[in-house]
Amino acid sequence: MKQVLVKGGKVDIVDVPPPGLAPGMALVRVSHSLISSGTESSFVSEGGMLSYVLKKARDPLNVEKVKRKLASVGIKGTLDVVRNKLFEFQAPGYSTAGVIVECAEDVPGFRVGDRVACAGVGYASHAEYNAVPHQLLTPIPDGVDFDEAAFVALGVIAMQGVRRAQLTLGETVVVLGLGLLGQLAAQIVRASGCRVIGCDPIAEKRALAQQLGADVVCAPGELTDTVGEWTGGYGADAVIICAASKESGVTNQALDLCRQKGRVTVVGAVGLELQREPLYMKELDFFLSCSYGPGRYNPNYEEKGLDYPIGYVRWTEGRNMAEFLRLIAERKVQVKPLISVVKPVNEAQTAYSAILEGRPDIISALIHYGDVSGTPSAPKRIFTLKTKGAASGEAGIAVIGAGAIAQAFHFPSIAKIPGCRLEAVADRVGSAAKQAGDKYGARYCTTEYRDVLQDANVNAVVIATRHNLHKEIALAAIEAGKHVFVEKPLALTVEDCETICAAVEQKGVVLTVGFNRRFSPWSQQAKQSLKHMPGTKMILYRCNAGPLPKGHWATDPIEGGGRIVGEAVHFFDWCCWMLDADPVSVRADRVDAVSDAIIAEDNLTTLLRFPDGSLATIVYCCVGHPSLAKERIEVFGGNSALTIDDYKGIELAGVPGKSVRGAQQDKGMFGLMENFIQAIRGEAALSVTAQHGLRATRIAREALNNARAGAAL
Repeated sequence: MKQVLVKGGKVDIVDVPPPGLAPGMALVRVSHSLISSGTESSFVSEGGMLSYVLKKARDPLNVEKVKRKLASVGIKGTLDVVRNKLFEFQAPGYSTAGVIVECAEDVPGFRVGDRVACAGVGYASHAEYNAVPHQLLTPIPDGVDFDEAAFVALGVIAMQGVRRAQLTLGETVVVLGLGLLGQLAAQIVRASGCRVIGCDPIAEKRALAQQLGADVVCAPGELTDTVGEWTGGYGADAVIICAASKESGVTNQALDLCRQKGRVTVVGAVGLELQREPLYMKELDFFLSCSYGPGRYNPNYEEKGLDYPIGYVRWTEGRNMAEFLRLIAERKVQVKPLISVVKPVNEAQTAYSAILEGRPDIISALIHYGDVSGTPSAPKRIFTLKTKGAASGEAGIAVIGAGAIAQAFHFPSIAKIPGCRLEAVADRVGSAAKQAGDKYGARYCTTEYRDVLQDANVNAVVIATRHNLHKEIALAAIEAGKHVFVEKPLALTVEDCETICAAVEQKGVVLTVGFNRRFSPWSQQAKQSLKHMPGTKMILYRCNAGPLPKGHWATDPIEGGGRIVGEAVHFFDWCCWMLDADPVSVRADRVDAVSDAIIAEDNLTTLLRFPDGSLATIVYCCVGHPSLAKERIEVFGGNSALTIDDYKGIELAGVPGKSVRGAQQDKGMFGLMENFIQAIRGEAALSVTAQHGLRATRIAREALNNARAGAAL
């Protein structure tokens, strides 16, 4: 399919495979998508891209991440990471309309063939096909064309701004700014039974607003007199700001325009340095409008399908979407006069150029993707990248999941290891799959992981998806007779790990888990040094993991399993491997959460006791500072000791060997992949097995249960 992508401020039309479906989603064949003249034009322009980069650079969390990366992998490695992250392809678009061609089994209320409007960044993109969560879909009423329905996201942004103003019949409302949002807001205000005063410095926009039903329009210099005349000197009942300005002048003008106890609602991006006197003296209500309405930015609503009860939240973003289309169907809101440019997808650059030119007669631009009538059918998701045949004797590898871990470690490792080749890349996001496949020389890419499992040229798969998918994909791969490398954790529950282990044994395939730290040269040296430490050992493994943004998928109990199951399993495995034993007891305790920003169970101290009396204490901490090195290990025993400081060297005391400090960080990612490839080729014994994955998850679950029970160490 064709998709519009942006990189470095430049618009490209790229052929990529159609997106894959996740639970709760429908695949939509897009007819039209709307280019937002505000959000997208600022991002596509050079200044917008620079603003985006600077915003990322000013984020304190990102600054500290860069400092840590510089300390661990040096300048070149850090520049590569930053360059890839900041200048990777972006998928613009958030307002589309089309026909459903495929539905996940759990999608309620929709079926193949339904005409729908779609909203949401990352879902309603400028592409021939979009996979959209059902909460971000709404049926298109009869009589509403696809080009009209494509305005749905901008329409509900305007509608939510009007709702926040709490209008009542007969009030006089000022709409400041008559761009696309302002034109829609003015019509919705008029449909609410209120009088509309529209204001904009551009005459063409004022004329269009009056054509669409505004009672009166004026230039900014005439606004005070116009409001006074139309309200008998009382002032406006409400002002809705749809303008865009970095300054606060337009915002404070809105305060001056209001009557006593009036309301101001901000929809556009404006300065908010408010003057206190008019707010206080008039007892004004000041509102900010959050995009589409209740549910916006809430993954439980948008992605997991949990709706708000209508008795408590009458107008969610989904119900706003449906209501906006109803207003179009009843011709209370007109959008066809707002369509300035319509271009086929092959000419998307022209559509963007029309927006960027800033011509006064350009309100909006649509991209058209061709006729969507006829019997819908799901598209093929395999996309051929090259036709060159595979070398004989090589192991064909498919990587499932083209995210950060795969990009940083797995793809580069596969490229360097002899005796294997990258056969395929699978990712639900077509642009991500193609970009990785092109970069690392895959024969094809796909957005459906089952495609690679049916490929006889694929001998093994690397699973680098989110944690909740590990079990499903691993079992399907094992059933298909493929060898499996699965990123940690093996699975989120002990029962699921046991199921995978049983399947591995039954099918006789090789399965390894992403416990790479065993393969660090510093871990290997420590393992050898332990031979010179007689008697019981004491290990202290401290991980200064640092915070994650609120709502991050890794902290979600369903999707990520939490950070102990999701990451601390690394350290449980390392200690067991170092001591060559399973623990005989697991005890743990957690911090008390003192704020919503701290997840208690992500801050855990775990004590493992081993059969010979050795102890391992694992401190996993998310409340530290990212400028401190992430991991430090101390091992004591037999009147000797060793330390590994963030996998950049080893310090020995009382045991033979040479201490090394300040070396290049090496956490063993390459060594783990190399061992896996050698094992499936019969050239080496597998170091990390499915049973080790089961053991680590069992320890994590026992530690969490122990901490929840309040057991003291």
